[in-house]
Amino acid sequence: MKKLFAVVLILAVLLPFSALADLPDISNLSTDELLELNHQIQSRLFSQKLVDGVDVPAGDYIVGEDIPAGVYRLVVVFPKSGGTLRVYPSKDEHYTLDSFLGEFWGVTELGKVALEDGNIVHITGNTLRFFPYTGLFN
Repeated sequence: MKKLFAVVLILAVLLPFSALADLPDISNLSTDELLELNHQIQSRLFSQKLVDGVDVPAGDYIVGEDIPAGVYRLVVVFPKSGGTLRVYPSKDEHYTLDSFLGEFWGVTELGKVALEDGNIVHITGNTLRFFPYTGLFN
């Protein structure tokens, strides 16, 4: 019994180290390469979570950096509260989408919003849940 316990204990100690051996070595990557890798990881995590919806709180977000480019359905998380959504083509341009949010305005969901790299998404006063746009009948 003592030998079995010793083998189990050794395996319990060694298994976490074997899992770490599968991780890529990033120690010699430049800052730009690390930022790009982080961007790719964030995009992948966002896309995987998107099926269940990703909550995006009030703030300014750059599409292609903070939010992957794509077509989304947006749901207001706190419909009793107000808020706004503005989408700008870029930092210095006038907005292309301007919407008041909440039950008072009759807007609790935006059915199709296309976001392109470089767009600025400006959310105030509420949180939006992003889902992939799958068409009118899905």
